[in-house]
Amino acid sequence: LRPTTDEIFRKCPQFRILVIGKTGVGKSSLINHAFGVQNATASHAQPGEATIDQEFISPQNDRFILHDSK
Repeated sequence: LRPTTDEIFRKCPQFRILVIGKTGVGKSSLINHAFGVQNATASHAQPGEATIDQEFISPQNDRFILHDSK
């Protein structure tokens, strides 16, 4: 059985992940904690500050490019 991950990574070297959900449920906190991103905006005072136009690249694995929704 031939490994397919090498072929997948050759065709698609990076993966974009859009984290969506209702305002205030912890999308930015999930990005910060699960992917080791320190600059995703997690705001308890002003929810809904995120924008999908900004990308976050996980320092733990640069194949993941994350986007945070409002």
